[in-house]
Amino acid sequence: MSNSLTRRSFILGATTSLGLLASLPATHPATASLRDSGRADCLRYQGLAGIVLYPELADALGYMAPLKLEWVGNTTSGPQDLQAATTGDTDFGEAFNGAIMKLIAAGAAVKAVLAYGGADKLTSGGIFVRKASSLRTPRDLIGKTIGVNTLMAEHECFIEQYLQANGLTDAEIRSIILVAIPPVVAEQALRHGRVDSVVLSNVFREVALQHNDLLELTTEYALYGAGNTDSIILRNSYMEAWPQSARHFTEATARAISWAQTTPPDNVRKFLIHIIKNRNRGESTLPARSWRSTSVVTRGGYIRPEDFARFQPWYAWRGDTRTASLPAGTFYTNAFNPEQGTQVVTPL
Repeated sequence: MSNSLTRRSFILGATTSLGLLASLPATHPATASLRDSGRADCLRYQGLAGIVLYPELADALGYMAPLKLEWVGNTTSGPQDLQAATTGDTDFGEAFNGAIMKLIAAGAAVKAVLAYGGADKLTSGGIFVRKASSLRTPRDLIGKTIGVNTLMAEHECFIEQYLQANGLTDAEIRSIILVAIPPVVAEQALRHGRVDSVVLSNVFREVALQHNDLLELTTEYALYGAGNTDSIILRNSYMEAWPQSARHFTEATARAISWAQTTPPDNVRKFLIHIIKNRNRGESTLPARSWRSTSVVTRGGYIRPEDFARFQPWYAWRGDTRTASLPAGTFYTNAFNPEQGTQVVTPL
């Protein structure tokens, strides 16, 4: 049975977004005949407050030069970041693989080129409740409210696949109300009873785990095992107009991911804090201080078919047969990644 638009979903908070359908070469004007909005020498992008993206890390490590990165502001969500890159307002974007799949299935001419996030034994998203509540099992969530960072995106997929795996019916899953809440206030929304449960990731999960009054019901790692769930995308037109720049960008970012995977975590944290302090964006260093692992489970962000295929049953369940049926290779390319194998990396 389809679960498309029957469940009520509400927005709590002001900032949210719905999920949306070798060396650098010289610039040659003739190459730009494909009319891509990008440039051969510079890639525009949106950042995340308090977070160092892997292309930013590559730049700080000296891998990105002579290619330059141009920060144009911060994004509000993965789907919004995808939209900006797809329309040419930026040149690369980062998002949940499911959102990338949906966008490509709808006709967007983009491809994932690197995995940049996922779940491993140290880093994962989790579903939290108050210990004082009676919620302890998946069935206890029936009819309750759960806070997520963005509707129709990674947290929603995680929740629904978790409930399906634990035997809840379509009707029982549809009875749950999802509430979009900015991650910075999600834990407080749970504490004040505005929602019954929340999904927390990254630094927000690490902070919540330190509080004795909250309980984590499950994690993405428990549900999926170690796996990549998020990717960096480039427009097809950019890769066609500026193939050497696309390759250099991807190679540099893959090297940065590999560096973070193989460097002692204390050293990574210190360098991330150094980057945040020196870019003068008025950000907190808390996310960097709470960094535990890349959560990218393949060396250098090499993408595997299962990184996308694992989410296709969710789209089939929601009635989106096109997204569910496209070959996984439709969504990504490893052509520019210097890593050409699926070596699995265990976090240090």
